[in-house]
Amino acid sequence: MHDIFAFLLLYALGVVGWGVFSLIRAPVPPLLGALVVIGALRVFEAPVPASPNFLDPAVQIMLGLFIGSKVTRETVADLKNLVRPALLVAGWALALVFVFGPILGRVSALDPVTAVLSSSVGGLPEMMVLAMATRADIASVAVLKLMRAVIIIAVFPMLFHRLVESRRAGGREGTGCARANLDKYSDEAEVAPPAGKPPGDRAADDTYRDTRREGSVRARLSRLREAAISAWGYLCNRPLQLLLTLAVAAAGGVVFARLGVPAGLMVGSIIAVAAASVGGLPIQGFHPKLFNPLLVALGIMVSQHFGPETGEMLASGALLWPLLLSTVVVFLSALVVALLIRGLAGWDMPLSLLAAAPGGFTVMTAIAVYYGYDPFRVSMVHLARLLAIKTVVPVVFAFLL
Repeated sequence: MHDIFAFLLLYALGVVGWGVFSLIRAPVPPLLGALVVIGALRVFEAPVPASPNFLDPAVQIMLGLFIGSKVTRETVADLKNLVRPALLVAGWALALVFVFGPILGRVSALDPVTAVLSSSVGGLPEMMVLAMATRADIASVAVLKLMRAVIIIAVFPMLFHRLVESRRAGGREGTGCARANLDKYSDEAEVAPPAGKPPGDRAADDTYRDTRREGSVRARLSRLREAAISAWGYLCNRPLQLLLTLAVAAAGGVVFARLGVPAGLMVGSIIAVAAASVGGLPIQGFHPKLFNPLLVALGIMVSQHFGPETGEMLASGALLWPLLLSTVVVFLSALVVALLIRGLAGWDMPLSLLAAAPGGFTVMTAIAVYYGYDPFRVSMVHLARLLAIKTVVPVVFAFLL
């Protein structure tokens, strides 16, 4: 019961963040709003409960279900086009560890082993185990990796939003619901300017702005009401199919997690639901209007990595230089890898950037869904990166130590 109350409180805070970030037209408001509001409360030691244990597996399985239900026979036939991007991203992830890591150790106060382990993009549990088994500074490895991930998760959606907007302005739309999702958070209610308004009439200008603001708020409330009615009707009309799909997703997630696959709950649910869908089972994906509430839950899940020690470590300045340097190198190298993916696979730039993004597996896949880009391709390329980090790095260290 305590977990339920904790979740409801956290979700209410997340919804507040969603509303605030929608009003300021931030990118991906449900995700970033919940992440920033709850994360800030954790940093400043507000009495915010810990995320309940069921939240992480539930979010991974639901996101996997959402992605897997969109996989078709054409998607499966396109798997061969994932080989080169996957190998490229895996090679880049290993180069950051074994090439950039030693360089970071030379130009900063970090010892060589700590610098190498801190340079990996992904695989935090494995890097922490290796840090404990070596002379590495465990706290530095944890803080550098977590803070870099937080910075990337906070900044990347803004950069990606600008890229998608610039493509829209140039007439190069994304796939799927990209335009609809962007319009949902950027359009204003159409309110005609007052007729016959004299130039420079300040009172008329103020009335016009107030009318536009009021119209915009009414439009948002109307869209929210329509979305809730549509989603509720959708759930009520397909209960058996949704239960079957949930069972398939949960079973696949549990099996892959038991096998030790990275992000096994999400990957397993994607593959299980996709296989069932392609095999002809009556799989039912969730209504698109339910995806934003799922993003709020994802923001709550990510915010668990924030805490008072995060602010203290940054305020000390001891890790500021290696953090800034590693973040810049990771960002710029990811951009180069995205350009290479675009040339090798023929994908458009936004999709290539999502595939090469150094942020979390779950977050980048969710952003792909939000903006209408193929989440299956993004998730499979990120899986290759995680597998490379989690298998190659420990093996190399085993021989070196």
